[in-house]
Amino acid sequence: MAIKINKNLEMFSTFDPTKESKPVSLGNLCKDIEERRLSLPIFQTYIRWKVEKSIDLLNFQLSGKAAVAPISINIIENKELAVPQVSFIERERIDIEESAGKHSVNDGQQRLSCNFKAYTDHEEFKCVVLDITTGKFVMNTGAFRKSQIPVGKLYNKDPKVFSQYLKENKDLQVFEVQDLLTKVRNKFMGYYYTVNYARDLSEKEQREWFEVLNLAGSKVTDVEVNLTEMLIKGVDFYKEYSDQFVEKLKESSLDQLIVFKATEVSIPLAALNPAYEVLKDREHKANFSPMPSDVKASLISKLNKEDIRKLFSMTLDALDRAIGFIEENNFKQPNRIDYLTYLLGVFVYLKNEAVSERQLEHMIEWYNTVEFSKKDNGERRRYFENLIRVKTL
Repeated sequence: MAIKINKNLEMFSTFDPTKESKPVSLGNLCKDIEERRLSLPIFQTYIRWKVEKSIDLLNFQLSGKAAVAPISINIIENKELAVPQVSFIERERIDIEESAGKHSVNDGQQRLSCNFKAYTDHEEFKCVVLDITTGKFVMNTGAFRKSQIPVGKLYNKDPKVFSQYLKENKDLQVFEVQDLLTKVRNKFMGYYYTVNYARDLSEKEQREWFEVLNLAGSKVTDVEVNLTEMLIKGVDFYKEYSDQFVEKLKESSLDQLIVFKATEVSIPLAALNPAYEVLKDREHKANFSPMPSDVKASLISKLNKEDIRKLFSMTLDALDRAIGFIEENNFKQPNRIDYLTYLLGVFVYLKNEAVSERQLEHMIEWYNTVEFSKKDNGERRRYFENLIRVKTL
């Protein structure tokens, strides 16, 4: 029996995408970002580096013995096939009519963002300096030493900014120092990245490419997809809600309750569950407790933007009341975030009603007797159900 040959195999055997690669200097890549030729697929919006990670890259580009990994770009020619795009730094939506001709960065946005922030003296990088004595980039949030120059001055797109900084700091005007800094600057501007190009990838193809390249084969999480759906509607989960949630904890010296960085998303997201039930005017279900395992990102993302913002507002207001409740009653500091998010849930259900004496007694007794450590999800859900009985008291 003859072997059946897949009809696409002949095409696959002759198409070589590696011939679509070319080296591009950092200076030119930064210009492309500035002139808005480079964009991002919207599903990459929330993937960002912390400053410390950016410093690692700057140091590797300065002293590394190997080239940094390539950048991968999808050239959009047919806008009908394009994934929704956002601008590179501001992460603002790009109108579909303007997407044709954009170079959509599928892998490498963190690296390019890092370098562009240095190139433009971005506010986030004001604390990043090259220390000439130690020979590396470091973070300095205090007064700069005479051996340090801010990366935003050293790598600035305008050579006059670099020159002016040297003029204003006499210790950097020594010929050997000035000559060395000029060489470091020139290396940055002329540092080459290999750029791999594809053309007119569908959304599915671009996601698959992204998952293989950018996340080493792992997938974009369902939560990231849901948050992206909110962003498409014009709602920024981070700026409008979770960042404010965490900031309120910091202002009350409770930010240590966010034990792991990853939970800066899941905890505020789960805290929206009570507000969702109130918005939908439905009875409480056990798996809508305000705990990370009960996150309902898919349901929330399907709401219209006005209702999503209502959830944000209800929950942030309830967080204020929960924090105030702990302080006013001189409770011991909570050792787990659950104490706070469960109280938050109660205040969402109570809406703007004042707490009666009987309700207050119930909440105080609950707070002083409940213990979350080593409890499974079922038991933790029952704790919440017991607490919200306060609604009927």
